[in-house]
Amino acid sequence: MRPKAELLLLGFGLCLLSACGPDPVPKPKGYFRIDLPTKAYTVWTPGCPFTAEIPVYAKAVPGNRPDQSCWYNLTFPDQRAIVHMTYREVHGDLAQLIDDAHSYKSKHEAKAVKISTERVLRDSARVFGNVFDVEGDVASPLVFYMTDSTKNFLYGALYFSAEPNADSLAPVTTRLREDLRHLVGTLRWTEGAIKR
Repeated sequence: MRPKAELLLLGFGLCLLSACGPDPVPKPKGYFRIDLPTKAYTVWTPGCPFTAEIPVYAKAVPGNRPDQSCWYNLTFPDQRAIVHMTYREVHGDLAQLIDDAHSYKSKHEAKAVKISTERVLRDSARVFGNVFDVEGDVASPLVFYMTDSTKNFLYGALYFSAEPNADSLAPVTTRLREDLRHLVGTLRWTEGAIKR
């Protein structure tokens, strides 16, 4: 045999020996790890007739129209989430405001796997309402409204700046649900005037 042929045969043999190993195993599809900030809250006094505690990693941004003086976007920049919050004074239209809140929640029923309702009854603070957990690949996984049943009404809805995917957003959704329940649990009505 010629030296070139011997080297070629030796190289081919080494390739065959090095190719032996365990059979490849397909790996399941995964998602990026999401690091969430440490829980910490601060008192938020927006200049409206209410106050509450919000996460320190959230930013309260007022609505961008003058007629929306008590409309806020509670933004979570690192989580790419936003909570649209609307405060309204009740002027004999409480039933209509509650119906509107239920109809906004109902818009998610087509995509929802399950909608759980949690009643909030805090008599000592006169805070009453509902928190709706909307499960599935929906635009808004949490919707809530709170009222004192006579004068004040606050509505909020959580949205993500991402395509709805309940599996990949689950850790963030779980945390933000906890944060919004904390907001609802610390909500207090005040006698302050609305900033204009």
